[in-house]
Amino acid sequence: MYIYKHIGNNAFSISVLELFFLLIIFIFIYIYANYKANKNHTETSNKYLKNALIFRLVISIVYALISFFVYAGDSVTYFHNIHCFTNVLIENPKHYFDIIILGNKPEFFSYFNNETLYPAHYMWRSGTAFTVTRLFAPFLIISKNSYLISSIIASLLVFTGIWKLFKTLCKIYPGMEKKIAIAILYFPSLVFWSSGILKDSLCICAIGWIIYAFYELVILRKVRLKYFIILFFASLIIINIKAYIFAALVPGLFIWAFFGQMKAIKSKIIKFLLAPAILGVLILVFILLMKNASEYMGVFGDLDSTLAQASVVQQDLVRHEQYGHNYYDIGKFEATPMGVLKKFPIATISGIYRPFLWEAGNPFILLAALEGTFLFLFMIYVIFKTGFLRFFRIIFSDPFLIFSLSFVIIFGFGVGLATANFGALVRYKIPLLPFYVASLFIIEYIYNKKKSLK
Repeated sequence: MYIYKHIGNNAFSISVLELFFLLIIFIFIYIYANYKANKNHTETSNKYLKNALIFRLVISIVYALISFFVYAGDSVTYFHNIHCFTNVLIENPKHYFDIIILGNKPEFFSYFNNETLYPAHYMWRSGTAFTVTRLFAPFLIISKNSYLISSIIASLLVFTGIWKLFKTLCKIYPGMEKKIAIAILYFPSLVFWSSGILKDSLCICAIGWIIYAFYELVILRKVRLKYFIILFFASLIIINIKAYIFAALVPGLFIWAFFGQMKAIKSKIIKFLLAPAILGVLILVFILLMKNASEYMGVFGDLDSTLAQASVVQQDLVRHEQYGHNYYDIGKFEATPMGVLKKFPIATISGIYRPFLWEAGNPFILLAALEGTFLFLFMIYVIFKTGFLRFFRIIFSDPFLIFSLSFVIIFGFGVGLATANFGALVRYKIPLLPFYVASLFIIEYIYNKKKSLK
């Protein structure tokens, strides 16, 4: 029995069974969150779990309804592909596991037919798009042909990484749980664009798991096999979906490792003697890591191909006939280090703060512009409150802040440089949002703490 029946596509319909399933999910969330809060009542961060999950559940429903009635984007195509995979599982489990385990080999496309339906061919051929389908597919078997339920399950899976990121920052900065929750669990565009079956959802989830495992393994020096496994698989997900995120994340992590180790050494003499050795080891590990990862990173595997790709993508996205007028243009640039560096200021500002209010051409872009305005005004507020010099002194005295803001700047620069379409930009920049907002809250918190001690 249907509450709402979509003409021509039952996946976009809403049935009584789906509403019953939603009720079951809500009850499970409520019981699980209360259990976690009561089991670890000393961890104040756990009290945010229930509200954060409910908020995410509501936003997931909103995201699905927008896909129903306003714009059926990539998330819907991914869902269709996953549905085709599930049909193959029912028809021939061996074929299903061939695809899931061995990948998108050309001959495997013959496993699909008129009964299973055919996945979008351009996504089948794309390694990054196929990875999204491949990773989500096993978890969404239970949702069958329901886009609404699939979106909710996918959103809850993504939440695991976001929750790990939240818990890690709460561990580093006890007493800041409320503001960190605002930055990570409740920030509007971050929650919205990580609530669908999208590349961006998987990437922000993987980033959260990487930060958690890196902090435990490298900063706290808890040598456990599980942290190596998490780092390996989470990195593999990002490399196979959006390699440029990995390229922006890794330098910041090594900066965090270096300053974290330096801060742990109390003796200035020992610190002075060990600093070159620690830095040398980290640089060597970084070079080896990037050298081994480069073969999986495609065009992002070396500097020349990365710059060339950025130039091609940026110019492609400003074509009026293909993308309409919903774009910005930072101007052409040469695919050389100097050519790119000349665009650093405008590209970084664009990647973090655009679209501007006067560039909003529709309600969705207007919301993004309001958020960008908030990000800019919030930074100005914190700078004025702390003082310009003290603002930077606080940053360089805290290893996590050095990492966080270096990632924001590197990633913002890269996204602003290679993206010229506002619709893409608002999604592409979500990995930097939790770090940007949390960092400003942390700077303000450190300043207030030092001021109260005086």
